Formats: sequence, structure tokens, C-alpha cells
Amino acid sequence: MKKTFVFVLLLVLLIPALGITAQDQPVTIINWWATERGRDTAATRELHFQMARAFEAANPGTQVAISLYPSRGFATRVLTAIAAGEGPDVWYHYYAPDIAAQGFLEDLTPYLEASDVDAGWFESAARRGVYQGRTYGAPRDAVAGFIAYNKDIFDAAGMAYPEAGWTVEDFRQTAIALTDVDNGIYGVGGIEGGEGCLMWSPFSFNLGAELTSEDGRTVTGYMDTPEAIAAMGWCLGLVTEDQVATPASMGEQFGEQTFMSGDVALQTVSDWEIPALLESGINFGVVAPPSFTADSAVVPWADSYMYYMWSGSDNKDAAWKLIEYLTGPEAQRMAAEAGVWTPNGPAIWEELGWNTDPIKSVSYDQLVNSTLTPNYLRSQFFFDCVYPALGDVRTRWIEGGERDLEAMMTEATATAQACLDDSYSALPEGS
Repeated sequence: MKKTFVFVLLLVLLIPALGITAQDQPVTIINWWATERGRDTAATRELHFQMARAFEAANPGTQVAISLYPSRGFATRVLTAIAAGEGPDVWYHYYAPDIAAQGFLEDLTPYLEASDVDAGWFESAARRGVYQGRTYGAPRDAVAGFIAYNKDIFDAAGMAYPEAGWTVEDFRQTAIALTDVDNGIYGVGGIEGGEGCLMWSPFSFNLGAELTSEDGRTVTGYMDTPEAIAAMGWCLGLVTEDQVATPASMGEQFGEQTFMSGDVALQTVSDWEIPALLESGINFGVVAPPSFTADSAVVPWADSYMYYMWSGSDNKDAAWKLIEYLTGPEAQRMAAEAGVWTPNGPAIWEELGWNTDPIKSVSYDQLVNSTLTPNYLRSQFFFDCVYPALGDVRTRWIEGGERDLEAMMTEATATAQACLDDSYSALPEGS
């Protein structure tokens, strides 16, 4: 024991004498790719570097190289780099879990079996990364959808603010009552008046219909049902018959979140939009989504960005340590306190008192009750097959003036199903 101690002591003393410094020791570099979106605040960029530096401090000998890219085209950038053998070790995105069949995602299951980090995740966030019983993604955050309302517009009209327990018809009638086109005031924003209404909003679960099967591979018998056709008609009618939705010109300035203009009474938002809304100065409140009928319960919509590891990474153990840190309580708390992302598990929400906060508690209540995965996250081919078909229906209805919605939705369903079938048949058997 004494000989070992003397040897180690001599080695420590000799290292400086031999000119060996800490800088000469091997360093593992983890490449972490991330994105920036228009709705992100300045704090979002800074958060990435704060997290990386904190991780490095706790893991001497490991450095994190961060690359931030625009969100548009990010997935293509990642896949191009992977094809060239130069992919990032870690990145986040929002793939449907069955993208794992393509083979470029590392199976995180063995790492999770040796960790307890996932014990603190929302169930909705955890299931986002699971394919055929294996986990391929870890949640960066957890968000839910709800309704924002402009208090100034309600006050000017002398109308009471919406309350939990309302229905989609209450939502529609409120939007009609508050629309004043002559004065540039609109009842609903840019998401509700088209196919987005049935995808990135709680309305996708609260209009009495489903667009796809649970695994996302089937739309026949879902998208072409009377219930789905009526749901699409409800969304499109906000633009044409009710004329309460914001015009396309406003979307060119504000994107789908035209609520940011300050001239929209109601719009679906998620936790991703709240930081920008808080910075906007708009006097707003939030309320739980409306249910389909007075007798039905609200079905929560929830989503998460996911961290992934490249299956071709040369530094998988270090890459996992970074993912484990980013999805663990320290980094999750850091993001929450910076006002950037909402945590991926309930403990920090409760620790920060967000479960009783006037804004965040509305989302919290949705997250703890979420049971369904959004339809656009059920199939890796949704955006290739289903989304364009629905977009074509919107274009033909709003711009082309066609009104045989049943025929259009039936045609769109057949087109989307053929595309899904062809896409899946091209994958290896068993995928």
C-alpha cells in the first residue's frame, strides 16, 4: 500500500518536471448539434453553452462542441452528414419513433437499463422515443397544447374570459363574437383554419375523430370517416363560412402564431411559444383546450423534442453521459429557470410551483393526463404522405372554392394510404 502511494506521489511530482500538462491528456470531444427557430429567445442560444460547460465541469476530459443550425432543413443536414460518415454524436429533433428502422439511431435501451434518469420523465415524453419496445430517443422537454386568449380584446368587447369546461362550439361562437375585420381583429389564429388544426393542436384530438391508426401506417377508415370529414370541415369553416381566421398576409409576417400580432382573440399555443409570448408584451391568459362536447373529457395533446445518438458515433459512452445529463434534473432545472424549455418530468414543475402557476398549471394538467401520441409522430412518412394530402384539401377548399369535402377527403385518404404503403414496403422486412 505504501509503495503504491509513493509511486503515485512521485508520478504526480514528475509530471510537471517532464513538461506534461493537463492539456496533453486525452480529450474526448462530443459533437452536439442543435437548432434555432424563429420562436426561440436569445436565452435559448445561451442555454446550450451553459449546459455544455456545466457538463464539462462535471466530466473532466470531455468537451462538448456545439453547432447551432436553422431548424429549416436541419433533418436533411443531419442525414447528409451521417451518410458522409461525419454525423453528430448527439442531436435533438422530433422524429417519429419508427425512424429507428432506418438504422442510424443508437438503441438507448442498454444505457437506460443502467440508469434511473428515465424514472423522472412524463409518460408522454418517454413513449416518444420507443419503437418495438426499445428506446431510441430521450426527451429534451415536455410540452402540451392549450388556448391563449388576448385579454385586451375580450375586455374591449365586454366578454368574460374563457374557462375550463368549454366546448369546441363555445370556442367557435366566441371567435365569431370577437371578430371585427373592419378594425383588424380576428377570432382565431393561423393554426386553426386548415390542416394544422387536425395536427399541431389539441383540436386534433377534440373534434371527435382520428386521422391515423395508432402506429400511423393506416389512414383508410380514419381520415375518410364522416367524423374526420366533419372535423376538417369545422377547421376549414373558420376561414370560409365563419370568416374568423387571420388572413394569409398576417401569416407571412408571424407564421402560424398570428396571435403574436396582438390582433387575435384566441389561438392554440404550446409551452414552446410561451417564452416569446411573455416577451411580446401582449396581455394574455391561457385556458385548457375545449372538449368535443359538454359530456366528453378533454383529450390532451403533448409533444417533446428528443435527443438522439448516432449509431456510428465513436464516443458512445461519452455521448450517453451527455444525453443522460441533458435529460436529468440538473440540466432540466437549468432550462426551466432560464425560461427556455419546460421540464421533461413532473418533479421540477412541482418544485418550481408550476403545477399551480396561472399559465404553466394549464399545461401541467394536460401533461400528467396525456395518453395519445400526436398523429404526425406516429409514422416516419406522415410528412411525406399524409400532410401533403390534407394540404391539398385545404388548398382546393379555400383557394379553389370546391365544396365536396367528402369526395376530397376520400381522394386524399386514398393518395395518402398508397404513399404510406409504398414507403413501408420499401423498408427491410420486419421494420
